[in-house]
Amino acid sequence: MKYFLLILLFSGLLFFSFLGGTSVFQRAEARNAECAREMMQNKEWIVPTFNGELRTDKPAMEYYGMIAGYWLLGTNEAGARLFSALCGLLVVLATFWIAQRHFGEKAAWWSALTMLASMHLIIQFRLATPDPYLILCHTLSIYFFYEGWHSRKWKWFALMYIFMGLGIFAKGPVGLLLPGLTILLFMLFTKTLTWKRFLELKPWWGIILVAAVAVPWYYAVHIKTGGEWTRIFFFEHNLNRFDSGISGHHGPFFMPFIFVLAGLLPFSVFSIRAFKETWKQRKNNPLMVLAALSTLVVVGFYALSQTKLINYTSPAYPFLSLMIGSTIAGLIKNPESLRKTKIETYIMAFLAIAIPVAIFFFLKYSPLQNISWIAWFMVTLPIGGILALVLRKKSSAYGLLSIAAAFMLSTFIIFWKPFQIIDNQSPVQKYGETVSAHKHVVAYKDFHHAFAFYANTRIPVFQNEQNLLDYLAKHDDVVVLSRNHDLSYMDEIPDLEQIGVGRDLFSRKSSGIYIKH
Repeated sequence: MKYFLLILLFSGLLFFSFLGGTSVFQRAEARNAECAREMMQNKEWIVPTFNGELRTDKPAMEYYGMIAGYWLLGTNEAGARLFSALCGLLVVLATFWIAQRHFGEKAAWWSALTMLASMHLIIQFRLATPDPYLILCHTLSIYFFYEGWHSRKWKWFALMYIFMGLGIFAKGPVGLLLPGLTILLFMLFTKTLTWKRFLELKPWWGIILVAAVAVPWYYAVHIKTGGEWTRIFFFEHNLNRFDSGISGHHGPFFMPFIFVLAGLLPFSVFSIRAFKETWKQRKNNPLMVLAALSTLVVVGFYALSQTKLINYTSPAYPFLSLMIGSTIAGLIKNPESLRKTKIETYIMAFLAIAIPVAIFFFLKYSPLQNISWIAWFMVTLPIGGILALVLRKKSSAYGLLSIAAAFMLSTFIIFWKPFQIIDNQSPVQKYGETVSAHKHVVAYKDFHHAFAFYANTRIPVFQNEQNLLDYLAKHDDVVVLSRNHDLSYMDEIPDLEQIGVGRDLFSRKSSGIYIKH
């Protein structure tokens, strides 16, 4: 119980603290948050829209979560992210739960710490995107499958089917494809794909449960949009992304493997050892086998996909953490643990020292102004790394705990101040209130989509200069937004005064804000 309560405390602090501390400056997050706001405002519970136009990128589960967050916390950044954070909490606790049931409390402790020490995992569950919802559904569907397979009780399979249906509702076909492929490979590997085992799954009831959860909304949006949402979502956002890719998001075959190793740092340095341990235990530890297959299916699937994004491989994190946590728990019990964990501990200590230095130079030479000093907020990392080298002489567990504590504390500190300092330099944060204070807000050519969330109204977008001039002639108190690599064309438009121009965060484009004279 002590370990569970500590994990609950750490998870709550990391997922929920300062949840509304930064603007929704990320493009996807801004579009999702605004889409949910529009659905709530218009009392439209079926058809998602962004800036008044049909949004076909993702199904509605995330929007429902954000609407619930808006009801609880208000229409703001924290409300948009609340249920993403809740998904993160549930994923960590579910991983602790299954590890404790089958590996013991120490393995559960290290599995959860592996996840909580990952800064990318924490960030992923603090964004208003569909990925947290998919990761939760994907993780629980596989965990519940294992409980059903292990106990041969159908109630677990029923839960598996429900969460597969929710996974489809969260992000589309991958909600069924990824866990389904994992389960098939697991049953083949363990030689349990027999007719008797197949009947235990009661697939006819499974089809009904999955369909009951996933189909109603898909059918409703298909009817209400005359099939347009269905066609664009399935063919453009799924098949085309897999087969052709998104411009700027291509990469080599091995890129998803790097994404997982980088995203789950620092404890991903144990990955090779964890896979070796899984292979050794392949005949007597089926949960480790399932965790390994779950990791490899996600990574392998996106290795074949033409679109390579680090958030796509995030569903592998809980399963790789499960393997790593079990491996560390076994190593620590070994009398030779100091020797066996030496390489990984030294690598993590090096990373803890190197990361703040790398961030300092990255910020120093970035377009952001005079903020390289915030790398000092991460001084806890090198302190933790040095302590790990000292404490490991007494116990390998103390050294690893020092690393975990340093990364968790650094993540907490980053959300407390550094992210907010960086966000203060974004045009969205600088000029959001200015934009929302004007009666009419329009855009020329393009605009940063976060402004739609803060304007609380639809922003007409003009592609033709004459149409913009006609609008300006008929309206007073107008703000004009634009976004491009070069905004010099805005200087040629009469009767506009520049309020400000700023480089968008983590982008090569700049946003300009102008008002009518």
